[in-house]
Amino acid sequence: RDLLRYLVTFHMLHLGSADFSVVGPGHPLRVTVGQDVVLRCQLSPGMDAQSLDIRWIRHRISETVHHFRNGEDLSRDQMEAYVGRTEMVRDGLSSGRLDLRISGLRPSDDGQYVCMVTDGSSSREATVDVEVAAPFFHDARPWMATLGVLLVLLVGFICLSAYLWRRKGT
Repeated sequence: RDLLRYLVTFHMLHLGSADFSVVGPGHPLRVTVGQDVVLRCQLSPGMDAQSLDIRWIRHRISETVHHFRNGEDLSRDQMEAYVGRTEMVRDGLSSGRLDLRISGLRPSDDGQYVCMVTDGSSSREATVDVEVAAPFFHDARPWMATLGVLLVLLVGFICLSAYLWRRKGT
């Protein structure tokens, strides 16, 4: 009987501890300058995240893009470049979704983001890669770029040939 009580108590303590992981999308997000993007991040197993400390940071810079704790957005340590452009997508917090929306993407937003979650003394993180492209080249394939360069060279060659032919004739 004491063994059973011990096992039940141990199991309950284990369930109550911060035994979770943070999962990102696993593939880069490709977006165009000026668009909005949602950086997806999920707790596993899914649990209510409204009371957790959630911080989105830039990987190489280690500065805060967005900070959310106990149901509130904290902006005092947010990078200047993201002020007024970020928001937690709150409708998924109760099921463990930690998605962050960034509005009006800029070329400087390109790079790796870290979703860091802290629950008491336990901390977990996941990364999300964002590739920001200029509008013209967003859907361009390498063969399209090669064809464009060849066409420009061909037109240049024809113009130069016409100029030299005309000059020779006068």
